[in-house]
Amino acid sequence: MGQRVLVVDDDPEVRSLVMATLGDAGYECMGAADGLEGLRLARLHTPDAVVLDVFMPKLSGDDVHHALRRDSATRYVPVIFLSADTAPKDKARRLLDGADDYISKPFDLDELTARVTASLRSATSLRALNPLSGLPGNVSISNELTRRLGDGSRSACLYADLDHFKEFNDHYGFARGDQMIVLLARLIVTVAEAISTDTFVGHVGGDDFVLVVPEAAAEDSARAIVRGFDELVPTVYDPSDRKKRFIVRTDRRGVQHNLPFVTVSLGIVPVAPERFPDAVAVSRAAAEAKEIAKRRDGSSWAVDRRQASEASPKLPVA
Repeated sequence: MGQRVLVVDDDPEVRSLVMATLGDAGYECMGAADGLEGLRLARLHTPDAVVLDVFMPKLSGDDVHHALRRDSATRYVPVIFLSADTAPKDKARRLLDGADDYISKPFDLDELTARVTASLRSATSLRALNPLSGLPGNVSISNELTRRLGDGSRSACLYADLDHFKEFNDHYGFARGDQMIVLLARLIVTVAEAISTDTFVGHVGGDDFVLVVPEAAAEDSARAIVRGFDELVPTVYDPSDRKKRFIVRTDRRGVQHNLPFVTVSLGIVPVAPERFPDAVAVSRAAAEAKEIAKRRDGSSWAVDRRQASEASPKLPVA
C-alpha cells in the first residue's frame, strides 16, 4: 500500500483533479469537502500528508492546520496548503506557523506531485533521525548493515555504549546526561569522518551507538573513540568532581559511595555474509562483544574473532 494523502478542498473539481493526479503517482488518496470533515478523517486515519485548501466552510484551512498541530497523532504530518490566496504575507505566515509547503492556485500538476513527494520524503527522513543526536536511527542502521552484507565490502560494526551512565544521570539530571550522549555522538562522528568516506554512524537510542567502518580501520576507530572519550568526559562534570575523579552518591541507608567517571565500551564484529544471515545477527554479535569489554575496568573494546564455522558461545576477543 502506498502512502496516504488526505485532500481537503470544497471545490469538487479541484479535489478530484488533485486526487487523480496523486493517485497516478502511486499515492492512496482520501478526499474531504470541508474543513470539519477533513479534520475528522485526519484524526481517524492519520494520513502521511495533507493537501489543504484555505477558504472552506465549517472550518477554514488555518483552523484545520492548527488543530492538526495540537494533536500528538498528527503533529508531524506534512501539511501542504493549496490556495488561491497568493498574498505573500499570508503565505509567509502559514509557513512560519508550521506548514510544510504552499502551492498557489492555479497550479501545475507536475509541480504539485513533486512538492507532495518532497514533503513526504523530508518527513520520512526526519522521523528516522534521533532527535537528540541528529543521527540515523534503527531502521537506517538495519538498512546499512543489510547493504554491507549484500555488497561484499569488508566492513566492521562497532557497537558502543557508556558505563556508569545511570549513576551519572541520577546525580546530575537528564539534561547533563543528554550532554554526555551528545559528546559521545560528536566524538564518534569526528572519528568516522577522519577515517574515510566509507563510514556510517547510527544512534540506536539512549547511550547506544553503531559505527560501521572498513574492517581494517575497526580497531584504530575504537582506539580513537576510547582515547578521545577519556580526554573529553571530565568536561561534563562539575569542577569539584573533576578534581576528585569520582562523584559521591549517598544511598537510602545514608551510606556514601564513590562512583567512577563514565567510560565507554565497544564491541567489534566483522560484517561477514558467510557468518551472518541478516543485520539483526550482526548487531547481536556486536552487542555480545561489547558486553565482554564492559567487564574490564575503564574504557575498552573487544573484538569478536569467531569464524562462520565456530559454534562455540565463548568469544575469542582482543
